[in-house]
Amino acid sequence: MSYIEKKKVSGKEYFYLSKNVRVSKGKWKKIRKYIGTDLANLAEAEKEIELIQPIKRLLTSKQIKLIELLKTNYLKKHKIDKTLWKTEKEQIISFIYNTNAIEGVPVSYEDTKDIIEGKKPKTKYAKRDIKEVQNMKECIDFLFDYKGEFNQNLLLKLHAIEMKEVHPEAGEIRTKQNIVGNYLPPRPEKVPAELGKFFAWFKQAENILHPFELAGLAHLKIARIHPFMDGNGRLSRLLMNHILFKNNYPLLNIYNSEKMLYYLVLKEVDAKKKERPFIKYLYQVYINQYRKYLIQKSELNEKNTPD
Repeated sequence: MSYIEKKKVSGKEYFYLSKNVRVSKGKWKKIRKYIGTDLANLAEAEKEIELIQPIKRLLTSKQIKLIELLKTNYLKKHKIDKTLWKTEKEQIISFIYNTNAIEGVPVSYEDTKDIIEGKKPKTKYAKRDIKEVQNMKECIDFLFDYKGEFNQNLLLKLHAIEMKEVHPEAGEIRTKQNIVGNYLPPRPEKVPAELGKFFAWFKQAENILHPFELAGLAHLKIARIHPFMDGNGRLSRLLMNHILFKNNYPLLNIYNSEKMLYYLVLKEVDAKKKERPFIKYLYQVYINQYRKYLIQKSELNEKNTPD
């Protein structure tokens, strides 16, 4: 519950709305929102302070050092922009293939590559399946060019591209309940408020968390809100990589062959209500994916292997 605090400076009174939030067992932190010299803005401050959530670091210093080493060595060979379509084309195609395959799109890797290159696929597919491949490429191109803020407009625009000619509600927040396996996402009437909380969290978190933590948690939180009727998993993986790219980190690819582990970790998060297992899982995937960039001379000694 929030409460009003008053400070007196040079004979003038200033009001703040304060709230104590639990950051761990037995540990609390006070957060404060400035109201003004009177209480006219109290209602607005109460709404804003309710959106504020405690931010906790989830990576160890050793894990961060390895991610930074990976990034440094990767950037010696690659630039994080559209040139990756030349230098890392196979990896981007692999991402498109795998992120679609996880969601049941039947297009093979070889045909995904042909479709992206403007060639006719060897196998006959439904128009929707081909469109889902083309849309994912368009999403990636859009994100390479995007210089705006990470906000709800970006979320809606990206979903509109992703689901173009695939789903009738492309770019529209869902108004019906959906179910993901045994997971029940928030009721549709709660989705706008949940997105508001998410973007308020993001604004705080991007100044506190390491970009890899930020990217992984953005993926997790959007997937749990499930704001659209379809395309949420792919959207959350796109946004995760957008955050990585924006901060000059290479792409993170979750492979379809390992999707059962991916789902199991998400279930663990739901069961234990703890986010760390998901970040730890993504970290291991990332380190394994770019291990060759760690097997080089560095300031880290041989004992500094991934956790």
